[in-house]
Amino acid sequence: MIEPDRILVAGGQGRLGKALGALGCTAPGRDRLDITDAAKTAGAIEKMMPRLIINTAGFTNVDAAESEPELARRINADGAGLLARLAAVSGIPLIHVSTDLVFSKGDPSKPVREKAATAPVSVYGETKLEGEIQVRAAGGRHLVTRVSWLFGNDSMSFVAKILKLGREHETLRLVNDEYGRPTPFDALARKLVQLAGMMAEGRDLPSVLHLGSPGPVNRLEWAEQIFAASARLGGPAPKMEPVPGSAFKTPARRANGVVLDTSLADELTGPMPDWRPACDASVRSLLQA
Repeated sequence: MIEPDRILVAGGQGRLGKALGALGCTAPGRDRLDITDAAKTAGAIEKMMPRLIINTAGFTNVDAAESEPELARRINADGAGLLARLAAVSGIPLIHVSTDLVFSKGDPSKPVREKAATAPVSVYGETKLEGEIQVRAAGGRHLVTRVSWLFGNDSMSFVAKILKLGREHETLRLVNDEYGRPTPFDALARKLVQLAGMMAEGRDLPSVLHLGSPGPVNRLEWAEQIFAASARLGGPAPKMEPVPGSAFKTPARRANGVVLDTSLADELTGPMPDWRPACDASVRSLLQA
């Protein structure tokens, strides 16, 4: 086993980082651990002497990355590589959090396995893939985890954004060809701590694992779950119109039909909880806020 406070979290003040901090992990802010700053990162590792590091830091605004590719690359690729090299030199295992957007197209009935060929179609996806490559090249003991569609009770989550739109419009056009696994931040945090314990015990794990809650859906289906819960609580319940992702002109292209296959992680660690009860709870919390 590993004591949570011996796990150092990069990106500790992000949403996933805070969820890990709530479990007792050491989750400093960028003022103490900035993966784009070699001296600060090395100093933090030396001072805190962790048994394992989890990298949740990232430039995660997919559309903004198209206009700020240098910053996205500095954090998602070079920052990840810097942290991995420092961890390797110190003999500290590293869990690196990546994304389903390293893939571009798939068939939702045939989930994508860890060894499938990557083909990102956005700057965000490209820089996250570069980060994976740099983590592997660092030569230390590592685990790359790919995730999708993380959510919580915060105003930045899909749940909050779609509820806001539901209040403002009688009808919403929702994408029905972009798929993912809605996954609560706190559930993912618990899974990462579980994997950290396995790594600390010397368990032999794959170098890449896909993580996520059971029950993949498209954006429209996720919205249907949200508004069903909202309607039961007297909240907004607009009409919904299915449209392809191409109906929206966004700066960054999205993956089409990609669902991560989590069967390998499920076999190793047990499946994560269904996302729907957590989604309903988020709706309740946001409506009452």
